[in-house]
Amino acid sequence: MKWKTPEPREYYSKYNRIGVSNDCGWFECYELPGEVVAVCEPQHLQEVNAFLIFGDEKALLLDTGMGIFDIRPLIKELCSREDTAKAKAPGSYFDSLQVVNCHCHFDHAGGNWAFDEILAVDVPIVRRQSQAGVAHEPLSNQTDEDMFLYDYPEDFQPEEYCVKPYRFRPCEDGHIFRLGGRDVEFITTPGHTEDHAMLYDHKHGILFAGDMIYFGAIYVQFDNDILGHSDIEQYIDSLKKIRTRCPDLKSVYVSHNDFITDSSAITLIGSALRRVADGTACGTPLHDEKYGYYMDPPTMREYTFDGFSIVAGF
Repeated sequence: MKWKTPEPREYYSKYNRIGVSNDCGWFECYELPGEVVAVCEPQHLQEVNAFLIFGDEKALLLDTGMGIFDIRPLIKELCSREDTAKAKAPGSYFDSLQVVNCHCHFDHAGGNWAFDEILAVDVPIVRRQSQAGVAHEPLSNQTDEDMFLYDYPEDFQPEEYCVKPYRFRPCEDGHIFRLGGRDVEFITTPGHTEDHAMLYDHKHGILFAGDMIYFGAIYVQFDNDILGHSDIEQYIDSLKKIRTRCPDLKSVYVSHNDFITDSSAITLIGSALRRVADGTACGTPLHDEKYGYYMDPPTMREYTFDGFSIVAGF
């Protein structure tokens, strides 16, 4: 799909859009199966998705978006609505809300500063970012005007965009979030970055896969202290781990593009990564400073497969 097309992505029509007051003209919210609300930012090239997961007693938020607008008032609104919050006293959801990052990239952690604490994998890059944030310079190309579907949002100052410091608490592999009638497991899955993690909802068989499973561009080229360090062998091992840890998996909810991806993507992406790692796949040299990322390696190549590609630094 091309970027900069004014009509909505076709896949949004599959889901029920929720009307909200605190969208800032920026966020869109959709109701998904399994008592989940997706919050997306379709006006930026990243088109990132966050997920609000409801149990009978508590709610869990996976990621906080780019931070271009404060997502907290919107999440508070969603936690208070009877049509999205399922408990008898929906207003109590926000008071006990827990917020988790699948990894520390700017489009997932940009709004972290607005919440009391963020749970994530305890590795050096997360500790550094939570304490110091990420300055504007490494993220500057993400605020180029053509990264936005329309003009710059009102009151947005592109030269000031950054990731602000936030309060971080470590979360261990295997930790269970007990939401009331719904247990959600935190599973560490390094590969895209060293801090990447996924969530597995045991009740509905839903895997919240972050940036590691979806049909689109799969990135394993990162190698710096701002965006982290990719590892293709760890990536492959993490996909195998998911197959073992989530034997009853039914659906995969992903952080970019269409909210829900078929679970066959796990096997397809794993096999493709293996071919790239073994040198049996053919790639095309790729280096675009405009649409690339901070300190992308000059040896970067894109390997194209059916429905997705892999961008690797070798």
